[in-house]
Amino acid sequence: MRRNRFISRARHGGDVDTLAKLARRLSESGTRLEDRLWERRLVELLNDRLARGFDGGIDAALDELARTDSRAYDDLADLAESCAESASIEVDGQPHDALLLTLPLLAWSRYRLPASALSPTLIDSVAVQLGGHLAARGARIAVADTLFSIDQLPESLGEVYDVAGRLFAAAVEGRSLKIDAKTLREPIAMLADTRYLLAAIVVPQGTPLFHWQETGVDPDAKLSAIEAFVTQTTSILEPSMTGCRFRVLPPQPFHAALRQADRELREFSLEAAIAYLKLAYDLDPPRLQAILALFEDKRESAGAEVRIGIGLAGDDDAVIEGVVWPLLGDDEERAQEDIETTLRRLGVAHVVNHAQHFPMEYCDDCGAPLFPNAGGHAVHSEPPEDADEQPAAPLH
Repeated sequence: MRRNRFISRARHGGDVDTLAKLARRLSESGTRLEDRLWERRLVELLNDRLARGFDGGIDAALDELARTDSRAYDDLADLAESCAESASIEVDGQPHDALLLTLPLLAWSRYRLPASALSPTLIDSVAVQLGGHLAARGARIAVADTLFSIDQLPESLGEVYDVAGRLFAAAVEGRSLKIDAKTLREPIAMLADTRYLLAAIVVPQGTPLFHWQETGVDPDAKLSAIEAFVTQTTSILEPSMTGCRFRVLPPQPFHAALRQADRELREFSLEAAIAYLKLAYDLDPPRLQAILALFEDKRESAGAEVRIGIGLAGDDDAVIEGVVWPLLGDDEERAQEDIETTLRRLGVAHVVNHAQHFPMEYCDDCGAPLFPNAGGHAVHSEPPEDADEQPAAPLH
């Protein structure tokens, strides 16, 4: 059970003020010596607040800095994420370093994507691959026994800290982490989406976490190690991904892995949409057109996205399939260039690019995003009226 987060307004305000001040001083530092001093003070405070369940003050400080000081925001966010996903723990009376790793998958299917408990044999096999290809010699490893959707992962810094702590304990005890499926949300059904495995690595403090960090090992050994891990893990997961096309991404610390998966999912989702239209309705890419438009919420400073409506070339009204391409820090022009490059590679030559911006609109009935059509309206994606879906074909 999560800790009770009741805290006085005065204490909460004090946390926000102290964290913001320390982050500003760190962002102004001109030397590594001063950096280390401010980082040490921030890490001590962040670890204390996370351990006591008071991560609300951290979030409030980040909100304040996001509005007033972007450099200080970046510094505090980096340290807060690091404190949530890593720790110094004791094992047999000796200090150890522990890191929460995330293994992302990109997957698409005309059926429901899996998000469920995995067999002990599969989990043990993934742990063996982590130990054999990535982790330093003698590292303790644990893997959670669930393939998570993005909706089922911990969201707040405090939740990440709690899950990491449970995985660290499992690694020390030499077991996998069992997840109660009843505590997980029902994942949102999407054509293409991400899935995640969570793991932990624990090593004696100050020693390498990964194989390529060890003395005498070429640091570039990381490249071949990750390639081998991805290949082997793909084979291990294939029986659990029946009816899906999927790609395993290199594992990374929790927050970095989520950001990278979000970025990789954009192009993957567009590829999936074009492949699905061929598979389901026998619509070849040259027969299609893609309509691009920026959707934004003027009340929010972030969260703008390009939505891509895909329909038959020459049809100004209907959208058969749609893809959301979040900007994720890219500007609109760069995003549109990347989308058009991907569409050309996929064989879609007809592209309509609306100059007008649309409000963030969703279907009132089902909550699905609306997509632009060639006529300049935001509409619901619908199957083609005169086409029957083709018989199911294997995706492997």
